[in-house]
Amino acid sequence: MTPSASDVAQLATIRRKYVVLTGLRWFPTGLLIPGLVLLLQERGLGIATIGVLSAIYSATIVSLELPTGGLSDVIGRRPVLLVSAVLAGVSSLVLATGASVWTLGAGYVALAVSRALDSGPLQAWFVDATRAMAADAPIRSGLSRAEVAGSVGLGAGALGAGGLVALSPLPTQGTALIAMSTPFLVSAVMSLVHAGLVWAWIPHPADRVRPRLADVFRDVPATVAAGARLVAGPGVLRRIALLTAGIGVALNGIELLAPTSFAERLGGESAAAGPYSVLVTLGFAGAAGGAALAPVAARLIRAAPRAVLVSAVAGAIAVVGVGLPSFWWAAAAFVVFYIALGVGGPLLDELGHDAVSSHGRATMLSANSMALQGGGMLASIGATALAQATNIAIGLAAIALVLFVAAFAMARWPNVQVLAR
Repeated sequence: MTPSASDVAQLATIRRKYVVLTGLRWFPTGLLIPGLVLLLQERGLGIATIGVLSAIYSATIVSLELPTGGLSDVIGRRPVLLVSAVLAGVSSLVLATGASVWTLGAGYVALAVSRALDSGPLQAWFVDATRAMAADAPIRSGLSRAEVAGSVGLGAGALGAGGLVALSPLPTQGTALIAMSTPFLVSAVMSLVHAGLVWAWIPHPADRVRPRLADVFRDVPATVAAGARLVAGPGVLRRIALLTAGIGVALNGIELLAPTSFAERLGGESAAAGPYSVLVTLGFAGAAGGAALAPVAARLIRAAPRAVLVSAVAGAIAVVGVGLPSFWWAAAAFVVFYIALGVGGPLLDELGHDAVSSHGRATMLSANSMALQGGGMLASIGATALAQATNIAIGLAAIALVLFVAAFAMARWPNVQVLAR
């Protein structure tokens, strides 16, 4: 059945809102990325203490992913997204103003809870709203554009953070607000802007009855258990989770080892700070470009699972390249890594959505996010220890091997129809 002009317009509106909300979701995070460790060090925290806070952050997300995904599937997407946005704003304020390790730790935990809450509901709303218009409505284009918007938001935030610190009227040192706090204050404001747009653009479904508190306590554990069985059991969701865990190892591993690797080539941390910040921005741009190319890649390779496999293998080869002695070759490999993951991201999401119903959609996304964070935790422990015992290049090679093996979860995909959307 050919959709009417009004249906086409409504689908375009849903997609546009999803893309804008995704970009606004990641822009505040981009503002935090360049200065978070520097701000904590300015507050007197050592690297070891910051490492503990980072581990607590990851552990909090992993422990809450399935419960928060189940909560979204039970009470709806909108309230979970609103709480997440408000918590993101609060955490940014706490980190901007905190001076003690306990206060800053509380900010870290609030940020982790916010991340766990928003890991699935927005994308689940987009797919639900689109498929409510037509069961076979295409979602690949929307997922691809949202990945682009998210990467652009991160990159714009990361670039903007440096300018905000440079132009800040606040003092460079002190126990209260300092220049390094400025991006965090702006991030808090942008999180509230995001919350306002969620309130305006994402309605509560008319056919969803608002559950009682007792119903929530009963239904969320049941939804979590069902989602865990679905992902852990044989089938496409387990394959997706396995690859996602491998991607988590690669992402966290390269974020931990690449700065040191480039610093060795450029004469130390101070000399590498400027070039590496530019390289990170190019990486985000590469991820955006890769996501934009995802539909084209799926058409050229003739199946989304094969395109995901090829992109993951390319990403693994690029990780090895980051360990090359030449700065320029290593930098090119760094950008290629993000391009490759950008291509695979929207297609992997699409495969997951095609395998679940609306009731388990956010739980599935949370399970994948948990796999991503779990892989990241493994990299935090294993890759850094291996690199310290040997060298950075061997650590990067081990990360690449994990991603290469995980990529073959996409091989011999079950005989289901994959539409070129």
